[in-house]
Amino acid sequence: MAGHIPDRTLEEIRQRIDIVELIGSRIALKRAGSDFKACCPFHKEKTPSFIVSPARRSFHCFGCGAHGDIFKFLMMSDGMTFPDAVRHLAGRCGVELETTTDYEAAARSVLLRIHSDLAAHYRKCLLELPEAAAARAYLASRRLDGETAERFGIGYAPDRRGAILEWAKANSVDPEQLVSAGVLSPPQEGRSDYYDRFHGRLMFPIRDATGHVVAFSGRILDKDAKAAKYVNSPETAIFRKGSILYALDFARQKIVASSRREALVCEGQIDVIRCHSAGFGNAVASQGTAFTEEHVRLLKRYADGAILVFDGDGAGAKAAVRTGRLFLAEGMPVQVASLPPGEDPDSLIRDKGPDAFRALIDKPLSLITYQARAMRAEEEDPDAIDARERITRQILETVASCSKAVMRSYLVQEASEALGVPIDAIQADLAEAEAKRNAAQGSRTPPPAATPQTAQRVATTPPRTQGAASPAGAKRRTGESPLLSLAAILVQCEGDEAIFGRVAGFLPPSVMGDSPEAAIASAALSDFLDGGEAIASLSENGDEAVRTMLESISTHEAKALFSKEISPVDSAGDLIARVWIGHLKNVRAALDISDEAVARRRLELTSLIKALETTRDWTARAALIQGEMDRMSKEPEEIA
Repeated sequence: MAGHIPDRTLEEIRQRIDIVELIGSRIALKRAGSDFKACCPFHKEKTPSFIVSPARRSFHCFGCGAHGDIFKFLMMSDGMTFPDAVRHLAGRCGVELETTTDYEAAARSVLLRIHSDLAAHYRKCLLELPEAAAARAYLASRRLDGETAERFGIGYAPDRRGAILEWAKANSVDPEQLVSAGVLSPPQEGRSDYYDRFHGRLMFPIRDATGHVVAFSGRILDKDAKAAKYVNSPETAIFRKGSILYALDFARQKIVASSRREALVCEGQIDVIRCHSAGFGNAVASQGTAFTEEHVRLLKRYADGAILVFDGDGAGAKAAVRTGRLFLAEGMPVQVASLPPGEDPDSLIRDKGPDAFRALIDKPLSLITYQARAMRAEEEDPDAIDARERITRQILETVASCSKAVMRSYLVQEASEALGVPIDAIQADLAEAEAKRNAAQGSRTPPPAATPQTAQRVATTPPRTQGAASPAGAKRRTGESPLLSLAAILVQCEGDEAIFGRVAGFLPPSVMGDSPEAAIASAALSDFLDGGEAIASLSENGDEAVRTMLESISTHEAKALFSKEISPVDSAGDLIARVWIGHLKNVRAALDISDEAVARRRLELTSLIKALETTRDWTARAALIQGEMDRMSKEPEEIA
């Protein structure tokens, strides 16, 4: 819902909705004079202190202090935002909402309708098409029954060429609308037709917190296919990965209705689906990216705390610590359920039953205790001086990430117990670590919050030599490295074949160089082409500069993904050209100006640089780049 809602509209909804009827449909109310009384739904109590007043159209709890009107009740009981509560109640009582004009609402409405219709289409294909037998067999092998598949809308995208275009024609959907929805890739060099991003994949609809389908995640079924295991929708007008938590539309009411308002945070969709099917309806997961500060803030609307249930291996442990620090930074209590090695929530529940899983989440470990155990398990001799120093340094970083003083004091005590050292020693080392951390943060300007209107820088490193001037009409911030921006797109748009195909075809490693952003971009390309875990390896084992840059890229949305003037794939093309411009300028500068024999080469480079700077059409730029790449393959010694 966009724009300001007039007060008269809100008041009309309050007048039409009977607050006693609304709240009475959720809890048992008993008349007490002119008011109604009940045990508070927002905290545990034996003596009723929750009062609903029809005259004042409000509720108040004298035990916990909760109070408000019909909108506030839905916000507290169902985890709705204020606009969601207004929309829900307006629909219930037939009030037409008046808001200020939103000129993009129509386009978003079309995308929402397309996604809803596609979800139903994919679902029907899974159930009815003979070619979907492999998809049905996969679900059976994972022991996901029909009821679960129906609830989560799991479907199948036909592998037949042109199938999605046939559906579009039958449903009066323009192919370009499917491009805007992220389902199709448009015709481009070397390919004259549209490309179905999800063909032949098991389809998982991605819903926002209100239950609208806004994106898809497609899992490959052919184990031998050389393609990404999962392909996710790119960023669109209705989908931003940082603002989506998988299954939050189901989980939010469970979270706010529980006495502890606690969420289970998993790593993957199947883990979440398994949790919900086994009765753990408060489980969520991030969508197509690592957990970020924005995800934590989103979850914080509904939950007071979280339990992380990540894979029971080394990578899962490191991811849990990294994610746990984000919760601490937001002042949100976080614990970790320590799963056995080799297990994840899906396998544990499937093979050992819900009770085994419940036993673990009923006795979670504090983040500090979990981290200390996990790090000691990785050390050959955890009691050696160097090992103790590594463990201590990492635990202090976790404590330092906490933004709340009281919570931090508990973490200091836990660190003292886990490390076996006095609290005053922990506090002294913590003060030193924080001083270094603050000094490092003070040397760079923190980025503003990312929104579709105000794009956010992906990192704060200084400009590099490839940061050449942008072509006419292109917008970018002074000093921003194009290769860094491109690396951010690759990390955040994993599985986008149009983007990765363009980068892989027109940006060789020799042009990227050996900077940290080059290492990240190369790792992302390697993961896409080979299905490996190069990015994960860099995150854990790369040098400090690479890990710092990767963390910034992973937690701050790439501004190119929010441009209204250029699509992500075209942004990638523009950045490729800018990286080439910087590289060619370096090559030209390295030529000996006193050598007449290279004068012609300098002139060629100047002309090529000028053409790349002034040409915005990707086909023309690609031809220029291809010509230079052909030259490099024949005469590499002149380019190196």
